[in-house]
Amino acid sequence: MFSYVAKEIRNMETILKIKNGFLDIIQVINNKNKIKIVKHLAEIPLICALDNLSNENKIARALDENKKHPIGVSRGEIYNFKITENVGSELSGNHLCVIIQNKKGNIYAEKVNVLHIEGDGTNINTNYQMQLTNDDLIFGHLDKNPSRIIFSDIMTYDKARIGRKIGKIKPEKMLAINNSIKKQLQL
Repeated sequence: MFSYVAKEIRNMETILKIKNGFLDIIQVINNKNKIKIVKHLAEIPLICALDNLSNENKIARALDENKKHPIGVSRGEIYNFKITENVGSELSGNHLCVIIQNKKGNIYAEKVNVLHIEGDGTNINTNYQMQLTNDDLIFGHLDKNPSRIIFSDIMTYDKARIGRKIGKIKPEKMLAINNSIKKQLQL
């Protein structure tokens, strides 16, 4: 009986926290951000699903004899990522990303380092972008050819955000990407 009452109290406390969170949102709504707030609210189910998948992956990794993450990726592979609502000029929605993380990180880590890929590969700012075409891939096909890799968007995402595999970049193009990353980070 006590555990049931304790559980109900925790549920009520959680509901109160949610209610207070919405009251905080109501305080900041204005004509400029109301559409953004609606977009964020619409993504709550996706965020919860991604979080649940992340937790399942964490459990699977803990149960694995070698502690390997259940989602295996390799440097140079391109995947579709489920990126939630942005702030300012950040990307959001489903976007292609190239894996730039090292082999050990790809095997064991819960997160992955990536570069975003955008569709307009005809308009390149060489200070922080590079063109990527289907000819640069060992296999696969870009959603938009040509596309562009954005070096100012080095991101770290949970592997739960990884969607379908699109392709893999040729080694010579990965060398050029490595050099551009070094330039971007002044290494």
